[in-house]
Amino acid sequence: MIPAAIFLFLVGAVLAWAFRVWILMPLSLLAILFAIVLDLVSGATFLEACGHSLLVGMTPQFGYAFGLLARSALLGLRAPLLPKSSRNASVAVLYKKNAMRRPH
Repeated sequence: MIPAAIFLFLVGAVLAWAFRVWILMPLSLLAILFAIVLDLVSGATFLEACGHSLLVGMTPQFGYAFGLLARSALLGLRAPLLPKSSRNASVAVLYKKNAMRRPH
């Protein structure tokens, strides 16, 4: 189940870049159904299968949240930096005006 959980986490992270949050409903439901069937076929009890399937069903959601955080961090790093203060520019302009008015 751990490889399936890792795979679903990565799928959720990738889906965060292209889809809205509603894509998680069918993906999580399919993951839960497949996990229940796989656990029951492998000989686990019904309660164990339900517990594993809930954990596997939550991993795409964690991946989606991670994908959103990564996306916002990368977009934040790409954003142009704003000037810290426009005071330097205004002082330079005033100095230039005063220098032009002085008689030589």
